[in-house]
Amino acid sequence: MKTIRAVHRAYGVPCEVLNAEEVEIGSPSSGQVLVKLLRASVNPSDMGMIGGSYGRLRELPAIAGREAVGEVAEVADGVQNVKVGDIVRIPEEPGAWSQYTICDAKDLMVLPKGLDLDMLAMSFVNPPTALLILEEFCELKAGDWVIQNGAGSALGYFMIQMCRLRGIKTINLLRNAKSKEADLKAIGADIVIDESEFDAKKLKDLTGGGLPILGLNQIGGTSVSNMIKAMGFGGTIATVGAMTSELVRFPTRFLIFNDLRLRGFWWDKWQRTHSKEQKDAVFAKIFKMIEDGSLRAPVDKIYPLSQIKDAMKRAAEGGRKGKVLLSF
Repeated sequence: MKTIRAVHRAYGVPCEVLNAEEVEIGSPSSGQVLVKLLRASVNPSDMGMIGGSYGRLRELPAIAGREAVGEVAEVADGVQNVKVGDIVRIPEEPGAWSQYTICDAKDLMVLPKGLDLDMLAMSFVNPPTALLILEEFCELKAGDWVIQNGAGSALGYFMIQMCRLRGIKTINLLRNAKSKEADLKAIGADIVIDESEFDAKKLKDLTGGGLPILGLNQIGGTSVSNMIKAMGFGGTIATVGAMTSELVRFPTRFLIFNDLRLRGFWWDKWQRTHSKEQKDAVFAKIFKMIEDGSLRAPVDKIYPLSQIKDAMKRAAEGGRKGKVLLSF
């Protein structure tokens, strides 16, 4: 059987080094299944892995992609945990962006049926990141404040919605805030501020006196420096990305006199260091939120895998209206 895969043979600009290559993959052997791609999501971490800047890189030549869902199309002998027609997560390794993938059945996560495919394709990186930062970094209660930059991203959307479910209030920083303010407030954002207009000294006027005790940093540079100045005493800022690649100049006096904590979070590491039962518990919460409609994020455009270069070009552009997804 032939399939199209998104392959890069060098690290570099994704829309330049990534190609749709047709290869022969054969048939599943005993204990294996053939999975057909339904949806895949393009994340900043994918761009970093293809570009060679991520914390974990694949050996070249590499199949790209971390997040994808598919349908079991064929089952070989000796498989009991999945059946034809099941919706499954396509394993991250050796790469998820392939029209057809032969997988060991034991490695597959069977997903609840009837859930939105676009949301399922976005459910394996950003939602667990948001959930674990909320649950493991601070003891938050209803009425507390969380601040985040990059709030217009998929991760930003998920953080807003998870906070809303817990009665936690959010301060959301992003560029060109006016263009997304209505959308963010519609899903539960309390305060939406343009990065260029944010003044930490005036934050109490907007919150009625409250200050954030948890921050989520995706941007780095001046953005996170400004967030540090806005934190309440003993607050924690969790960094998951550095989209600007700017150096962070820490305001030392705020670290000392406000007893702030600056931490990092890497979902890849969390997955490797926690049990299957712990991971299943996280995803059970996420799938329940998708099922009841309380977790959603906009989609900018869905590209067929054969147009991978166009998809990568779009994913790298600013001003998108949501996630870039891939399909069969």
